[in-house]
Amino acid sequence: MTENLVPSLETGNFRVLSLDGGGARGFLTARILANIEHYVNSRTGSDKPLGDRFDLLVGTSTGGIIALGLSIGKTANEISSFYADLVPKIFSSKAQRASLFQYFEPKYSSDILKKELDTQFGDSTLENVRTDVCITGVSLGLGKPRLHKSLYQTRYLDRQKERLADIALATSAAPTYFKAHRLRYSENIIDGGIFANNPAIVGIVDAIAFERPSKTRGKRTQKTSEVWLMSVGTGEQPTMPYDESRLVNAGLLDWAQHIADVMMESQSAAVDYQARHLVPAEQYIRINPKLKRAFLLDDTALHELNNYADIREEYASVLDKFFSE
Repeated sequence: MTENLVPSLETGNFRVLSLDGGGARGFLTARILANIEHYVNSRTGSDKPLGDRFDLLVGTSTGGIIALGLSIGKTANEISSFYADLVPKIFSSKAQRASLFQYFEPKYSSDILKKELDTQFGDSTLENVRTDVCITGVSLGLGKPRLHKSLYQTRYLDRQKERLADIALATSAAPTYFKAHRLRYSENIIDGGIFANNPAIVGIVDAIAFERPSKTRGKRTQKTSEVWLMSVGTGEQPTMPYDESRLVNAGLLDWAQHIADVMMESQSAAVDYQARHLVPAEQYIRINPKLKRAFLLDDTALHELNNYADIREEYASVLDKFFSE
């Protein structure tokens, strides 16, 4: 492997980090990023939070929470520890509603998640990020995407005081799992995975549409050929986490429980295919380990997920190129 690795801040390439949604499987994303952070820091001889090595962080749902943490300078290892503590709490029996009420209300209360996110982000707003960030959401009232962005596009100037904790709660408001969230400037926002569970295309488009000089390039990026994209998933499911035969002729009740799984998994795969045709092959990394079994969004078997987080040799060689001159 090459020995001339340098931090991305010293290169002229525009780097985007895209993070998928996936509920509790966000722990896998956090562990992968922590391992990447350790690997790159060791190879470069510098000790930097991973988010500082990118120009733009794009995240959906659980990936949005992670992206927001990286945007304010938290290390990937710190976020990994946060997730190890967070996931068992928010998907615990204490947070879960009685079975009967799950037919009429979200499966989980948002109270614990809100408390943890408030502790993690405090009163930090989009004005406080040190790496530009874009977090996906969907307006329940309009049925359209609602993106929360730091000030790299002037049209978002009037929303820079939006609290990061509120953005995190909104992007992770998965239908049937958590209630929609009202922010300072937006009402009733739900999980961005409804339209962009894999937000890589959002990242590519916003890299091209960046309206001011980036911190690594010193100029605007306007071509896909200038974009370097790292996309991290929450694990590729070997099968879907439901009985396929039950859905062949299913009605409202059965589909309501699983439609989000189908939408999010299929959208992630489609975007991966599209991104491979938009960004030069040597400038695109997709890290999404194949899981050995299907995981529900609220599956808290974190010890199993951790087994997939190692940086394999084929990733290491690509990372060397990604963070080299």
